[in-house]
Amino acid sequence: MNKYLLIVVVLLAIIVASIDAKKERKQRKSQLNTDEIAVKSATDTAAANEVVKQDQCLKLKCDAGKECVIDTESGKAKCQCISTCADNTDVRRRVCSNHNTTWQSDCHLYKHRCDCIEGQKSSDCDDKHKHMHIDYYGECQELPECRKEVLEDFPRRMREWLDHIISKKVETSGTGDDGSDHSKKWIDAIIWKFCDLDKQPHDRQVSRHELFPLRAPLLSMESCISDFLNGCDPNDDHKITLVEWGECLGATDAEMVDKCNKFHSIKEN
Repeated sequence: MNKYLLIVVVLLAIIVASIDAKKERKQRKSQLNTDEIAVKSATDTAAANEVVKQDQCLKLKCDAGKECVIDTESGKAKCQCISTCADNTDVRRRVCSNHNTTWQSDCHLYKHRCDCIEGQKSSDCDDKHKHMHIDYYGECQELPECRKEVLEDFPRRMREWLDHIISKKVETSGTGDDGSDHSKKWIDAIIWKFCDLDKQPHDRQVSRHELFPLRAPLLSMESCISDFLNGCDPNDDHKITLVEWGECLGATDAEMVDKCNKFHSIKEN
């Protein structure tokens, strides 16, 4: 009898232990689910915050040397000086400033300018750094002088270059659709480039600042680019009109028809 009773007690102990183990597993699983939900919630919140940041920053245009961040107090997007620029060892990405100083990259140059303007502590900040900009791409070097014969031939080479570019970008108005002289299709090319340089608000004038994307990449290779562009502004008002641009490249006033709306719509599509 005692033998049977012992067996029953052992079986009951096993059953109780099994039930306890099952409860413990269930509790652990429940805790894991709770932790997973908490982690997922935190992840979703972080992702949502990142989406909000991206949405706000899409609507905010920051100047060179600045980046969009979300203000911790107001929760709104704002522009502030770039915190860090990636180290650059590629000499092709280096830039030369208007003070003849080589910088690792455009990011480094504009970040330094921003820091100086915003009053960040730096041992080499002075007034000239507050107005610093990229003069041309590549390391600073002694640039060759612009020779007279090269300057005289510059408009022709510029026309041919722009004609080559536009032939790949937009459809020009050749003799097929408006009866224009196919030999004059370069006219569309130079009008297109003027419209491309004329950024928002598209006031049909190209400022010295808006000439930068054309001038900076070419200066180290084309010694006459600066003299050529200066000649396109005969009244020295620091703005080039469509007609002035055309005269500079050998087109008549009548040939310089405003087609910027057409070219901008093609670019957007």
